[in-house]
Amino acid sequence: MTREEHADYVRWLKSLPRRKDHFRMPCPECSATRSNPKDPSFSVHITCEGGWAKCFHCDFAIAWNEDEMWKREQKQQDRERQKQQKDASQHHNTAQRHDAASQHHNTSQHHDAVSQQRNTAQHHDAASQQRNTSQHYDAAPQQRNTAQRKPHIPLQPPVHYVCPVINKNKQIMNGEMMEYMVGRRGIPMDVLTRMKIEERLEFLPQTGKEEACICFPYLEDGVMKNMKFRDATKHFKMVKGAELIPWNIDAIKGKEKCYITEGEIDALSLIAAGLEEVVSVPNGAGGANLQWLDRFVESHFDDKTEIILAMDTDKRGVELRDELVRRLGMDRCKVVAWGEGCKDANEYLLKYDLPRLRQQVEQAAEIPLEGVFCPMDEWDTLMDIYYNGMPEGADTGLENLDRLIKFERGFVLTVTGVPGSGKSEFVDEIAMRLLLRHDWKVGYFSPENTPLAYHYRKLIRRVVGKRFEHKGMPLPEAGQAIRYLAQSVFSIMPKEDFSVESVLRIAAQLVSRKGVKVLVVDPFNRFEHQIPDWETETQYISRIFDEFSNFAVKHKVLLILVAHPTKLRREPGSKRWPVPTLYDINGSAAFFNKTDYGMVIDRNDELGQVLVRVAKVRFDHLGGPGDAFFAFSTYNGRYTPTEERTLDHNPPEPKWEHTNFLTEKLKPEQQGLGFNEGE
Repeated sequence: MTREEHADYVRWLKSLPRRKDHFRMPCPECSATRSNPKDPSFSVHITCEGGWAKCFHCDFAIAWNEDEMWKREQKQQDRERQKQQKDASQHHNTAQRHDAASQHHNTSQHHDAVSQQRNTAQHHDAASQQRNTSQHYDAAPQQRNTAQRKPHIPLQPPVHYVCPVINKNKQIMNGEMMEYMVGRRGIPMDVLTRMKIEERLEFLPQTGKEEACICFPYLEDGVMKNMKFRDATKHFKMVKGAELIPWNIDAIKGKEKCYITEGEIDALSLIAAGLEEVVSVPNGAGGANLQWLDRFVESHFDDKTEIILAMDTDKRGVELRDELVRRLGMDRCKVVAWGEGCKDANEYLLKYDLPRLRQQVEQAAEIPLEGVFCPMDEWDTLMDIYYNGMPEGADTGLENLDRLIKFERGFVLTVTGVPGSGKSEFVDEIAMRLLLRHDWKVGYFSPENTPLAYHYRKLIRRVVGKRFEHKGMPLPEAGQAIRYLAQSVFSIMPKEDFSVESVLRIAAQLVSRKGVKVLVVDPFNRFEHQIPDWETETQYISRIFDEFSNFAVKHKVLLILVAHPTKLRREPGSKRWPVPTLYDINGSAAFFNKTDYGMVIDRNDELGQVLVRVAKVRFDHLGGPGDAFFAFSTYNGRYTPTEERTLDHNPPEPKWEHTNFLTEKLKPEQQGLGFNEGE
């Protein structure tokens, strides 16, 4: 274990909630592989002087001393300070050699002053170190007592992936799978040997027995991170607990150009044709989520000037291609067309030959110019509509709302309502349901929802279905929700300013780095608007709305914009504000004219119901205007469909829903369980 891994484990163990210094828990190293993963075989002892922990099943152990860890940190700081002083001294000496000889006396005086200053600084450092040591020993008991009094959500255990262990005794030399790769797939033996492709016996869950499998090693910097086992009938599995990375990722590092395929055999076909900078997605077209890409965007893809996408032409392959284009950028991506009778690179190789395959890949077409289109550019979409009809859009699971509106990415939804009507609450309801039902990750620019912890609390209780407190929500459920939302919900709080440009720039990075598909802007008036002298407010808002629309189209996101209406007048004799329209939004009629979806929220406390009025849906296949009524739960923040309530009609109380939405959402990882691969 490296020093960094040791420090990670210590920080995690010290963050665990505990009532006493000694407790037991499942082992973080071996519990996932045991028949009873909840067995508390990991014994932990923590005191103010240090601690130790050991698993009595796998013998994994760790120990630490607070003094030693503190001294280690102090030594590291001293080394960094000495290095800075040395660099400063070298810089000074270099400048001194260029001075004239007549300045020797002044230079000596200067060195004396510097030496005196250095000694003074060292004296202060020593005094500060002594004070910090005293404070450390005084604070340690207090920190331990605080941890005992107030249980808290533990940090997520440090992620240490499993390294594949390969049994050499099961290796097969020149067996039927190698003959299959050479004879039926057309991959030369020298390419298989160079790429370290082997054949071995491996148990596959799909067949329930050991099968002869072709083995694809997943290497990073020459170190094996994972292994895929695949038989002749396209059953496959990967190593459980190992990291999911692109296959052959080392081949593209530092290169200006790269090729991406949907499977390892397609990648081997391109390598056989002489194209070396090839990677394959790790889990075929089933990996349109692209979470494995997050770690490699900056290190392996940001420096690419050209990215060739050699995907399959079936529906799932097209979805994967579109998501890669969205994440990696339309301006540098090209797409390979395989022509009639071929759906991927290997089929093209078998139908023709290696030179023709290379020529076809090198003739990859650019993504159509932005802003210039013709019907042929939309051929695939038109044929899909022709055979399957218009897409239904994404639903929310709220039946009365889904009858009125379905959502598509690339559009803008404008939401308005008088202050206190629950606009932000209902927007959170929509965002969380799209996340849970369709895996649409969410980015928030919501300065009114600060501190951020308060906003996250509302999202957690809405997802779990319980009040966020230790009496109402069990700690494991709270920790599970926090860790799930940490991978799916991101808040934008620019340091420099709250301008439209700054927020959209960060949002574009979230699309690329995290795969965000929903952007919430709540509210519009919290931007730092800078209206030029030559523009009226109406013209400015119209232009900004165009920027929102263009951003949604370019990055294929659903942009939800919350905007306040202008000050309304109460009707004579009424205490309630009238229900606003989209035309009542302060500043411009563009909020109605240019939005794709329009929604008005109105809360009636007297009747105990919330009106959600769908005021506009641009395309009729996605819905139309109408009203939906809800009851709001102050217990978990959820909205429940209900009938319209009036003074003359009092429908029965709705059936409140308190189930944990994550129970079915967060199932065990599918990696390593085995699935049919669509190659």
